[in-house]
Amino acid sequence: MKLALAAALAAVWVPLASMASPIVREAGAIYLSDFQARPLRLKVQREAPCYFDINLTRFAGMLRFPQTVQAEAFSEFGARIRGNARQGGVAAWVPYADLEPLPENFLADLRKASERKRMVDELIAQNEVAIGMTESEVLASIGRPQKKTKRADKTSTSQIWEYIKYELVPQTTYGPSFTQTVVAWPGATNLPAKTIVTGTTGLAANTVYVKVPVGKLAVSFSEGLVESIDQTEGTLAGARATIVAPPINLVW
Repeated sequence: MKLALAAALAAVWVPLASMASPIVREAGAIYLSDFQARPLRLKVQREAPCYFDINLTRFAGMLRFPQTVQAEAFSEFGARIRGNARQGGVAAWVPYADLEPLPENFLADLRKASERKRMVDELIAQNEVAIGMTESEVLASIGRPQKKTKRADKTSTSQIWEYIKYELVPQTTYGPSFTQTVVAWPGATNLPAKTIVTGTTGLAANTVYVKVPVGKLAVSFSEGLVESIDQTEGTLAGARATIVAPPINLVW
């Protein structure tokens, strides 16, 4: 009876790392979820050890063979996969040598995509726009434009997003005023019976704030990517002349 219970528990045992909790990211790893790319499915070459850490030092179990695992992240040494080990489901790192070969140029393209994402994330954090950014990246960086314009010719269609920066400028006007003051007679106790009202005239200031355009930015898109950036009338955040590589299309 005890042996049967132990076997049943082993069949359903799943390490905490494989549950649907947020991934604990490790330095040096590139995660496909950062690029909204679907996981890569790879065949296991042989029964192989897998590890809890990216450096392949903390043993997690032995992967069953044959099986196809789901690869979610990649490093210099191996891939983070979800699959079945002898003790049950596991999420762990596996050396590349124990998996079928990756698609051609896969790791090189993934590194390029990761470097581009790092650059774009820095631009977005500083509310900047660069040539080569996508429409969604521009929206994340400087928000929705005040105006959109479409332009078409014989070969292509382009779009221009216009942004206007405003500042609140104070404007003060002066007008006549009359001030009343209530003064009590010295020693009076039955107020307000023994009070007098004095009045003075003069000028009073009235300040209002007016929105004044101080900068304009026009971002031109061609085929969904920023093609040019034009700035006029003053300084407007987002107009730094930077170029990023077009997005890498991670398809397999």
